[in-house]
Amino acid sequence: MAWLWLPAIVGAFTMVAAGCGGDDEPTPAPATLTPMPTAPPGTSGTGVTETEIHLGMTNDVAGAGETPYAAVSLGLTAYFEKVNQEDGGACGRQIVLTVEDDEYLSELALAQTQKLVTEDGVLAVIGALNTQAHRDVAAFLNDPNGDGDTADGVPDLFVSTGWSGWGDVATYPWTTAFIPDYRSDGRALAAYIAVNLPGRRVGLLYRDDEFGQDYRAALEEAFAAEDVLFSQPYPVGDEDVSQEMSAVLDAGAEVIVLASTPAVSADAIISARGGDFDPQFLLSYVNQPSNLASELGGGTEAEAIIAGFEQLDGVLTTAYLLSAVEDENNSAVVEHLRIMETYGGPPASSLSIYGQSLAETVVETLERACPDLTRSEVMAAAESLDRFHPSLLLPGIDVVFGENDHAAIQAMQVMRINADGTLDSLGEPIDAGP
Repeated sequence: MAWLWLPAIVGAFTMVAAGCGGDDEPTPAPATLTPMPTAPPGTSGTGVTETEIHLGMTNDVAGAGETPYAAVSLGLTAYFEKVNQEDGGACGRQIVLTVEDDEYLSELALAQTQKLVTEDGVLAVIGALNTQAHRDVAAFLNDPNGDGDTADGVPDLFVSTGWSGWGDVATYPWTTAFIPDYRSDGRALAAYIAVNLPGRRVGLLYRDDEFGQDYRAALEEAFAAEDVLFSQPYPVGDEDVSQEMSAVLDAGAEVIVLASTPAVSADAIISARGGDFDPQFLLSYVNQPSNLASELGGGTEAEAIIAGFEQLDGVLTTAYLLSAVEDENNSAVVEHLRIMETYGGPPASSLSIYGQSLAETVVETLERACPDLTRSEVMAAAESLDRFHPSLLLPGIDVVFGENDHAAIQAMQVMRINADGTLDSLGEPIDAGP
């Protein structure tokens, strides 16, 4: 397939880059209300009435933090509306999600979460974003009264930050992660290198924070015995990494892993190839290909993205979700588009697909907790998810939890990016769990 579908890529990128919310959101089509079944008998805890289940979330709703992540909340809400309207809700009750604006700021995230718990009395908080902001939030949710006893915690379900530290069940017994943790992604990349690029000098360029340090730990774990790894950090906030890339190349790296965001990854690729080097690049999954192509090409116009993908030809990355563009004919993606259009969701993108995947996992958790919808039963239900497959995850990638395993997704699919913007799966998903 050549450039025939590139306008779809450009459109999908524009939808994400422009953020979400605003007056041009699709208007929900009228839907016929499905009669609600009688709520089953059982124990109803905080945030649960005979007719409703109340959940909470904070997010950069209005985009003040210059993120596009409002699309995740809109995707969640649209899917919950579909469940309410078409499936009779969960446990015979309507799901009500309250989303408070935290502007992607730590202090607001904590204050708004405290409001959701102490004033609104939600059953659980779901899908939190921003690793730095969520440190204080998670501490509060795991021990709301600060007395050192976590027995009265609030379910902190399916956080959307990739720091591997959320998997520390002793510290965060009420927190579960959904998005793949960065250490698992690093393990998947290292496993691919070990099998397919053996014996080559490996360079790692990583952001010097929890994000990048997770990748460093994974690669050091994999290559310490072989002594083939050279690691180079760059400061948080820097986008010019030409000097750091020079150090990686001077160390003789033939394979370079980029634990960086798209703007930095683009600068790194340009810096390397400007010196007539042609290493094999492997990317953290945070580098959504169309975003990175835009950075490399210098804009969101079709010509810029075409030029960007030409520079990405042969670069490897990882994925765990179906693509709104690449998999547009997949029945699950077709159904996703219907749900988003019918129930006021955002334009289809990787963020809307992520939001629905998270929402499907929330619904499954609630259904497993029936009829005793208490906070402790909800946590037990989340921990019971074993090989649960949300409809929009790639084949072979499932949600797997356990009492001592609070990381949902630890398998990753290695993908090759082609010059025409298409992606090729390389082998089977790599299970990167510990």
